[in-house]
Amino acid sequence: MVVDMKNEESNGNDNIISSRSNTDKNGIHIIVGQYMGKGFPWINQINLTDDLLNVNNYSPLPNYGENGSPVYVPKMDHTQAKRLFAINQFNIVASDMISVNRSLPDIRKQTCRVKKYPDNLPDTSIIIVFHNEAWSTLARTVHSVILRSPHRLINEIILVDDASQRKFLGQELDEYMNKLSKEIKIQISILRSANRIGLIRARIMGANFAKGQVLTFLDAHCETTNGWLEPLLHRILIDGKVAICPVIDIINDQNFAYVRSFEAHWGAMNWALNFRWFSVGHAELKRMHKKNFDSTKSFRTPIMAGGLFSIRRDYFFELGTYDSHLQVWGGENIEMSLRIWQCGGKVEIAPCSHVGHVFRSSSPYSFGKKQVGDVLYGNLIRVAEVWLDDWKNFFYKVNPTAKQILHHDRNDILKDIEKRIDLRRKLNCHSFEWFLENVWPENFFPNTNTTFGHIQSLYSKECMQRPSNGVHPIGKVIMAKCSIEIYGPQSFIIPLTGETGYIKSDESVCIDANSKKTNASILLIGCNQLERQKWRYDSKFKQIIHIKSSLCITIDRRKTTLSLAKCLSNNNKRQAWKIISQNWNND
Repeated sequence: MVVDMKNEESNGNDNIISSRSNTDKNGIHIIVGQYMGKGFPWINQINLTDDLLNVNNYSPLPNYGENGSPVYVPKMDHTQAKRLFAINQFNIVASDMISVNRSLPDIRKQTCRVKKYPDNLPDTSIIIVFHNEAWSTLARTVHSVILRSPHRLINEIILVDDASQRKFLGQELDEYMNKLSKEIKIQISILRSANRIGLIRARIMGANFAKGQVLTFLDAHCETTNGWLEPLLHRILIDGKVAICPVIDIINDQNFAYVRSFEAHWGAMNWALNFRWFSVGHAELKRMHKKNFDSTKSFRTPIMAGGLFSIRRDYFFELGTYDSHLQVWGGENIEMSLRIWQCGGKVEIAPCSHVGHVFRSSSPYSFGKKQVGDVLYGNLIRVAEVWLDDWKNFFYKVNPTAKQILHHDRNDILKDIEKRIDLRRKLNCHSFEWFLENVWPENFFPNTNTTFGHIQSLYSKECMQRPSNGVHPIGKVIMAKCSIEIYGPQSFIIPLTGETGYIKSDESVCIDANSKKTNASILLIGCNQLERQKWRYDSKFKQIIHIKSSLCITIDRRKTTLSLAKCLSNNNKRQAWKIISQNWNND
């Protein structure tokens, strides 16, 4: 069934957002959006014709990609694969060689494989939004759902076409899905937006059309695995106010190998409100391992990745769906997560549910008439204004570009924002401070019980600074000229004078000593709640004392390197540090 939706949104310039795709030591992908100004006309740059853009070259080869194995394009096709890569930001030549019905390994742990679920699980509407998606990845997403889900639990599959321009996503897709729907006896509907409305509004369109008890949102380049659906629906059966997410595995963007992710990661955000994966927090691990620990039970996550999750349909609407004034894509997962948590719900990850996702190094999607940065910052500004309370001032201070964008486009960005603020009042929601204290106590945001500011050496007159090497700024602490204004790489959350605690910074990194011996290097590594990361500031001698070793942070005579040394009581300036406090929560 095909439904055309009329709207007034227009499809503007082809701006794109680039992102760095990084993996941590456990192989978890960290996706970070990086703004590229006006973008660039990628279709013209690589000289792709309409024929190339609109052809469906899906032609699977026997056994290619089976059991999630990688596919390596023959040498004679390398040039074409590179040329076509920019269309989807993945290797479409490799994808087109893999069957839409390919097999995948059962990567669940044994306790998940043998777990039994009740017969009265709620049914679900599967909602998949697409815009100019490759045929093979979109079809493979749909087929994986059909192959690996009990059909009695699927009320319907809804594909929402956000004004795609590819010819093969028109009548050819309609006919294919109509035929498939009749074969499997599951309703497959295609809703079509006449104009580009973006992921957020397209999902609202799908939710408004849906009839299932549960809404399950998937991206258009996913593959579900054995037993993925039951854990999500079971959790919602137990608690109707949970948004439940699968573990997101990695489908390689070059060879489409299926790679299992490490389960003990949860989602959170940095000071710019960008989504991040971090190791599950200490408090949550402690809660999980209390009496009768069950490794198949879901665990809490402060923020969801947003692409893949299930939620009761009535609860989704009770919460106010998505903020429809968020533009195109970006920040909706932060907004949804904060709203659920602060308004009495929960966001969790089901360790027994695994869904693969193609992690791309950049996104090929249009952002309409606006610049990419304007769209994303505009969305995050709305999130900050509604949900962050005093911390919205902190957001603007560490993200001055956001404040500039708000100044230039205030009326458009904050359009009808009073309705979202009224919704928050109506739902009787908690404060952002409550969220930090109760949902994410390991957070690295400033508060009234810590000092926010710079750490200056009285010997060199320079300030401690995070190394700038990738997404997670880990490595040796460096010294640099002190910034007069708030400057993220030099900003730290510091225990109050005389108190013991962690010295944290953005991206959940903490000052650490790699040993409790003298000359141990002073590092920034991921916060881990261990004793080796605890410090105390002595205001009398202006020393920063390492609790585990009772040694002090000392700068060398060349004023470049920090290490531990015996604490001296003679006001040695190489051990003297000034905490330059900065206001973070005022206009």
